Amino acid sequence: MTAEPMSLRGWLQADLGRPAPERPERPTVPRDEPDGVRSSSRTARLDEQDAPLSEQLPVGTALLRVTSESYAGKPNYRLDFHYQGTTVSANDDEDLLRRRPPDLGLPRLAELAVEIGWRATYRRVKGWWKTEPTLIRWVDWLERAENPKLVVWDQTAYEIPWELLYRQRIGGAAVMNAADGTGGWIGAGLPVIRWTTVWNGVRAGRYDPPRGDCRGGVLVYEDEEFRAEHDGVGRHEVLPRSRRMAELRPRLEDPYTAFGLLLLRCHGNYSQNPEEFMLGDASLAALSDEWQMPALFETGAAVLINSCVSARTAEDHRYNSAVPCTFAEVFLRWGAGAVVATLAEVSKADAHDFAARLLTQAAGGPVNLAEALTENRAYHARRAEKAVRQGDTAALAGEEIDEEIKAFFGGFTYAYFGHPETTLALEAPSARACGGGGGA
Repeated sequence: MTAEPMSLRGWLQADLGRPAPERPERPTVPRDEPDGVRSSSRTARLDEQDAPLSEQLPVGTALLRVTSESYAGKPNYRLDFHYQGTTVSANDDEDLLRRRPPDLGLPRLAELAVEIGWRATYRRVKGWWKTEPTLIRWVDWLERAENPKLVVWDQTAYEIPWELLYRQRIGGAAVMNAADGTGGWIGAGLPVIRWTTVWNGVRAGRYDPPRGDCRGGVLVYEDEEFRAEHDGVGRHEVLPRSRRMAELRPRLEDPYTAFGLLLLRCHGNYSQNPEEFMLGDASLAALSDEWQMPALFETGAAVLINSCVSARTAEDHRYNSAVPCTFAEVFLRWGAGAVVATLAEVSKADAHDFAARLLTQAAGGPVNLAEALTENRAYHARRAEKAVRQGDTAALAGEEIDEEIKAFFGGFTYAYFGHPETTLALEAPSARACGGGGGA
């Protein structure tokens, strides 16, 4: 007797002993510009040849482009919102005067919690939306669309936690998540997809991920310290596991290595110096400038970098301009169909559990990666919101509330880079990899 494969949401809800709540129906809106959104005098219309966004974005998907800016001698950023062929901006003096990088990147939050406590940290993150009223109006408008999704192309190194943008629901603002317990966390209510500048000639000016149906076996690099032989991945492996990055390298150099997912399990050690920013025993500088990955280019496979800080941004100051760079960008540059990576530190136990749930679902059939991460965040948001409410009535101890809040931030650590509709399905090792490759 076989059972229907359990969805990721089902896995995450299993410990609660009840089915996951249904997502509320969302009314559709006419295809026009968002109400109440003013176009800046410096509204940027992205050149159709350099950034053909209308062709790349599915219906209901908007793109928020974030670029560095200086204002009054201090770091700042510009926001341009692209939807249905139109770009509106929030970059006037009024916007920039109110705006500063919020210094609430996920790597910073554990440090902040030591200073002010986890609950106060949770409240502080909840509050930064008040500095972005125009962005909130855009999101309110987007949420009324059918199947809304938001792509954030962040070209800064400010580590702004876009998935942790919170919308306090007041009166008519309660469009989404009014009843499912996740509060107003944007990343728990709709898929938030990340993008980063891909440093490959013309691609540097484009949001151009392919829509991929990533199918095939799993190619695994697993550091000895992360050894997990009985993890459900074995029956999908295309080759014995690499235990060092040097063993993985020739496999990625062979264009005939067929796989649908590259899974990397190792330590990640952050540094602003690309020579010291490490994934396992390979530096970001070496991976970026020395490695060749024609196998990834040929397959267009998905990549899960299940290590700390693998999506965290460093600024490469070795050249005249500070170039933002990440490990995620290197794999996207070589043609990965999608990348799931981490914005901060993650424990080995949490990393293993996340990968096990995601791969179990992908073994049962195609899973939309952007939606899977949204479900993961929604699960943790429900638990954190419930814990905070129970703490207000003294029904839950302070230590338990702290644990739920830490788990909440951990659930938002994973970020997805790619096309909003890319899926992953694990198949027999003999299956010929992904559709939708071709990264240049």
